[in-house]
Amino acid sequence: MDDSSGYRMYVFRGGRRDVPGRRLVDELAGDLRAIAGPGGAERPRDVVLSALIRAGELESLLADAGAESASALAQLTDDLAAALIRGEGACALAIEDGQTSGHGQPDVWRRTAGRLAAPEALTAVGVPAIVSTSPPEGFSFYALHPLDFARLAERLASPPAPVRVVGIRSIGTTLSAVTAAALRGQGIRAGRTTVRPSGHPYDRRVELDAGQIRWVEDGIAEGARFWVVDEGPGLSGSSFLAAGDALVRAGVPRASIVFLGSRAPDPDALVAPDGARRWRSFRSERAEGGAQLPGDAGEPIGAGAWRRRCYEDESRWPPSWTSMERLKYLSRDERRILKFEGMGRYGAECLERAHGVFRAGFGPEPRDEGQGFCSYPWLPGRPLQADDLSAAELERLADYCAFRASAFPAPGPAADELIAMARTNFSLEMRRELPGELHLELARPVIVDGRMDPHEWRRSSSGELVKVDACGHGDDHFLPGPTDIAWDLAGAIVEWRMPRGARRAFLERYRRRSGDDPERRLPAYLLAYTLLRLGHAAMAAASLADEGEALRLSAARHRYRAALIEDLRITSCGRGSSR
Repeated sequence: MDDSSGYRMYVFRGGRRDVPGRRLVDELAGDLRAIAGPGGAERPRDVVLSALIRAGELESLLADAGAESASALAQLTDDLAAALIRGEGACALAIEDGQTSGHGQPDVWRRTAGRLAAPEALTAVGVPAIVSTSPPEGFSFYALHPLDFARLAERLASPPAPVRVVGIRSIGTTLSAVTAAALRGQGIRAGRTTVRPSGHPYDRRVELDAGQIRWVEDGIAEGARFWVVDEGPGLSGSSFLAAGDALVRAGVPRASIVFLGSRAPDPDALVAPDGARRWRSFRSERAEGGAQLPGDAGEPIGAGAWRRRCYEDESRWPPSWTSMERLKYLSRDERRILKFEGMGRYGAECLERAHGVFRAGFGPEPRDEGQGFCSYPWLPGRPLQADDLSAAELERLADYCAFRASAFPAPGPAADELIAMARTNFSLEMRRELPGELHLELARPVIVDGRMDPHEWRRSSSGELVKVDACGHGDDHFLPGPTDIAWDLAGAIVEWRMPRGARRAFLERYRRRSGDDPERRLPAYLLAYTLLRLGHAAMAAASLADEGEALRLSAARHRYRAALIEDLRITSCGRGSSR
């Protein structure tokens, strides 16, 4: 087993989906109407934030398509960014003769949105009938707030030198608008453009068009600094580096270029070609998060810290890719857990699913805390373990899978990416090709739970099994994404280490509750599930410096490898329906 293969495992998904273009415009218009309507929105900053994210998403999609309407969306994005920033405090909000809201602050939300929502502003936005979109990762998964970049821009501002801001699409579109707006608020002349890197994820390239080259040359002539903004960098840093290299080719001195990201990387760990030297040739700055937390946020329990409160013995800790965990806090009274579930459309969908799980009696009641956070009752007691499996647990697991099979349908997912993942991870782990064809039938496509592990279940005060962390993992940055409910069935079988009789009872209960017989398609999903979890553990272990966590993850990788070998043995014997 090659430890270096961890970095090459296939675990992240593309996450793109086709949606009607006009629907995105209508959703943005709905946000603007909510802000501009009588009395304004109940949570004006939340709605402005949602509108800003939607506008940035649309602008990015239209820029990718080369649509003329991208410039109209850019103005909307800029105005919403300015509105969000002006809403930070009473002084920043001051507008001459402005009406005051119920909070005693001038009502910039309603005045700004009223102009933006005018029919001529939105009807000018021509969009393709169908567009391919994906959630902005930082806003959806990693608690990156646009105002984090506004604060960074204000810290770095040094008037009167002008700044040209280059946003890396997709999320860099919104971040560039906020950065430029913050600079203008400091009296600094600031313009912006956006670019789309292309090529291999570890070796991106950016090509500026003729208009952008003229824009860069004008900036050089006026003595501007050039700021490149995006979330990350990720494992490679190649998107930032590609944008920086493009500016250098256009004549910008390296000393005039600054990278603004959400992470401070170790240059020596970047996997882009010559990544360490190239990264060090540019100045980089990191946007600090945390200022947009709910007021009730107390002790941070993300990055695996929650385990200290749940286990007396560290040897029982489940492994965690700590740097990829969602942001979590205990409330100040320690009665609730506050978790970042996502801003914008993605967060709204997560909250809706959390309410569905609660109403069906399987999960705790969620509460919207704003700014992408939800809270849930903190359930005391020990998380379950695989050796807690009993007939009652089997029935509860089966009933939950049957519920998800009908509650969260996902029409139209494809299995191609999961099949590519399985072949890639098998080849890296076993050093040979996956034998035979792999067919992942999509009989019951749903937003799966994706985390059926025993430690994701707690007992309520009445003794009933309660599912926690049930709304985000089935449609986040990682595979599998929407797929067949057989994924969760396979997850339950693998993670609870069900022996043959338990598996038979579990599947029979599921069949009776759902009317779905998954037996024929289950072996392929068992294989794919095991390969994804193996790859996830391998990449996490390779990326973390914490030796104790890396050991837990390596042990998980070995366990999944053993399960994989057993699956292959059973399949080769022609007994795929037994385990």
